[in-house]
Amino acid sequence: MSPDYTNHRTANLSRIPPIHNSRIPPPLNTSPLNGSLRDTTTDDGIKLHGFLVTAALNPTYHSKEKSPNTHPRLWIVIHGVNGNFYGSSLLTDLAKSALLAGDDALLINTRGHDLASFGSADIPARLGSMYETLQDASLDLKAWITLAHSLSYKSVGIIAHSLGAVKTLYAAAHQNLNIQHIIALSPPRMNTELLLNDPEKQNVFRKHLEEARQACELGEPHRILRVRFPLPNWVSANTFIDKYGNDTKYDYLHWFNQIPIPTLWLFGEHEVRTGSLNFRNADQALAEQFQAQPLAAPHELTVIPQADHSYRTTRETLSDVVFSYIQRVNLH
Repeated sequence: MSPDYTNHRTANLSRIPPIHNSRIPPPLNTSPLNGSLRDTTTDDGIKLHGFLVTAALNPTYHSKEKSPNTHPRLWIVIHGVNGNFYGSSLLTDLAKSALLAGDDALLINTRGHDLASFGSADIPARLGSMYETLQDASLDLKAWITLAHSLSYKSVGIIAHSLGAVKTLYAAAHQNLNIQHIIALSPPRMNTELLLNDPEKQNVFRKHLEEARQACELGEPHRILRVRFPLPNWVSANTFIDKYGNDTKYDYLHWFNQIPIPTLWLFGEHEVRTGSLNFRNADQALAEQFQAQPLAAPHELTVIPQADHSYRTTRETLSDVVFSYIQRVNLH
């Protein structure tokens, strides 16, 4: 079984049980979520949509021993690459974990939602994972957090998966996010040199990188490429370079210690033990850094046994860990 780690401001490393000694929630509830559609507009004019679910409107989810929190925390739930707020059972299950703890959840789109879209505001824009620039996601997060506070939520957290976790962590390290907690699931390391040294796919990645650079040099940044690694996908040349050819800009090992927000890191055992190099042993690398340098806020790390990147067969275990963390932070 993979180790579980926790780290606090003193940078001491210790093992923790995956349930954090909290009450174990019941098996995942399959009832539909009740909520309302919401939208917000970013500072650069991009209109985004989401779905707000409250514990008050979903009584089958919160504990029978207590009513929903009088002043619930809101957890903004963020998709990964090609994702959206309505199509992921993982995001829905994460929202349910918040409801079980008596909190509310807002499942959102970033401008990188789906493979491609063209916006719904007055400003035409190429959007979707095919065209996004990761740094721009900071504007999306700011808009959703502003909406959350306008709805009178005094405490806001973010639960984000995969590339959504990278966007959240990067924004938290480089700007003032007005949130209190982050739960980051399976963020990949976006490191050019690391990918160029992948023992199985380095030649494939090198070819894609050269093709993307050539397209940009020819003045064709929006040329669409069919790539096979690090993620099989259709992507513009500019976006491929931004995500994967930007050296260590988005590699959290180079700046996570600057994040001033308490953060729970979660990984699946399979991805950190047998996955590609941008996941391989990421937990161990983080654990070493927890010990090696001072941190701006407490960080904890848990590896979910037998889990893959999407936690397909381990949802109840994942729900237990997320629920327990939310329940614990709600006590403070």
